[in-house]
Amino acid sequence: MSLKSKSKSAIDPVPNSPTKNPLESFQSGVDEMNLAEFPLASISDRIPDEIKTFSFENQIFDHVEGRMVQRVLTVSGSDLYGLPTATDDDVLLACLQLTKLQDFESPIVHFSRYELLKMLRWADDTRNYYRLAQSLRRWKGLSIYSDRAFYDHLEKSWVNRDFGVFDTLYIYRREVQQGSQATRASRFTWNEVLFRSFQAGYLKRLDWGLYTRLQSPVAKRLYRFLDKRFYYGKAVEIELRELAFHKVRLSESYNVAHMKRILQKGIDELQSQWDLKALPANLRFEKRGRGNWIVRFERKSRHKSIEDLTNKPTLTLPTVDPTRLEYALTKRGVGPATANELSEQYPCQSVQTMIELFDWYNARGQTREAGFLVKSIKNPASIILPRGFESSAQVAQKKQAEKSHKAATKEFQTQRERTAHQREESRRQAFMAFWESLSKQQQEAFEAEAVDHSDLTKRAGYYRSQGEQDQLFKHYQTAILRDHYERIQSGRVSSKP
Repeated sequence: MSLKSKSKSAIDPVPNSPTKNPLESFQSGVDEMNLAEFPLASISDRIPDEIKTFSFENQIFDHVEGRMVQRVLTVSGSDLYGLPTATDDDVLLACLQLTKLQDFESPIVHFSRYELLKMLRWADDTRNYYRLAQSLRRWKGLSIYSDRAFYDHLEKSWVNRDFGVFDTLYIYRREVQQGSQATRASRFTWNEVLFRSFQAGYLKRLDWGLYTRLQSPVAKRLYRFLDKRFYYGKAVEIELRELAFHKVRLSESYNVAHMKRILQKGIDELQSQWDLKALPANLRFEKRGRGNWIVRFERKSRHKSIEDLTNKPTLTLPTVDPTRLEYALTKRGVGPATANELSEQYPCQSVQTMIELFDWYNARGQTREAGFLVKSIKNPASIILPRGFESSAQVAQKKQAEKSHKAATKEFQTQRERTAHQREESRRQAFMAFWESLSKQQQEAFEAEAVDHSDLTKRAGYYRSQGEQDQLFKHYQTAILRDHYERIQSGRVSSKP
């Protein structure tokens, strides 16, 4: 992944500059994928002093090991500065953007607090300089303990790692007085684990302009998480408690109604500011059993039709040589001086079209003199092209349009196939995770139940090929098992105890 951007000099603040600071218009940001998945900061603005540690714990299906594995991520704050808050999350992301602007060349990033204020779109005042210093120190004091929770993109593996965010932090105190004229003497050094992830390209694009426009910390957190998950498809389903506690970091004391109400505020903001699709309440939050709620998200369709793809390329006209035009005009009775003037002063493609029209008329016995040719070139608006006439430019455009349409149709079909494949893979993974979690006895009982509920065609194929253990039997068996699993998940049928 290439993430080259502006050079270091491009972000140096210019004293007393009347133009807008370039950091204030910065748009094309990045987000680290682990940080988008696991919120290291609380969603609130204040955390009780006695709370210094927080843990995430869930299960994922490991495709390499072929089984469900437990993963735990624990964050522990320092006694002096505690755990990071919602505001601190913004500051850490801003530090990542400054690192991007320096091309991820070094884990040591030089900055001034003035630069961070402009990146965050915060007011340039003493209070915010203090807030930044406290936030950076809070990140410096944070320790992260990962048990299969942090993904190492370089090694393509979940790893057990214990690390911090910053190894070192230096803050230049005179920045408060010097503001935009402060030198970039402050610096932080990323911990090796995080910086290695940056350089390995475990990053996704982030609309920084959108992120800084969002008001609600819940909306910001949902945006980062969903933007990552939407990479795999236009729909995301997640268990309510998993989303609320482990992805957004709401308080675990909240009941279902409270969780839904707070999440909905962030969802409403994303629906108006981003391309999150509005859904009815019964589809957004769906109850699938006692205490079991699913939250559903869908991304708005961008309506990228075949026509859109076809019209996207710019049609290029064939190049016309003025010297050849001059010669062609003299051959058709135009004087040398006039031919030179017409070929030099008028659009070459227009001159070429009028020559072709002149020849078209004369080839059909509708004689035209040189005066007609001169007049049509000088005043093309007075000429109505007759039915049946096509210039070489029109022919070239038509051929290029046909070629573009074929390419667009192929791309459109490829996109549909890719989407269908991703959807099918997601269904397969969900079923396999469920199936592998069952004991041998439970699998046999589930299979018997699935056959009872299967349609007649598949059931007949299942019994017909049973005992042969060939690919045909495996096909019917898998289809029946998955159908029944998805019926249970959708609530259309209940599994026997």
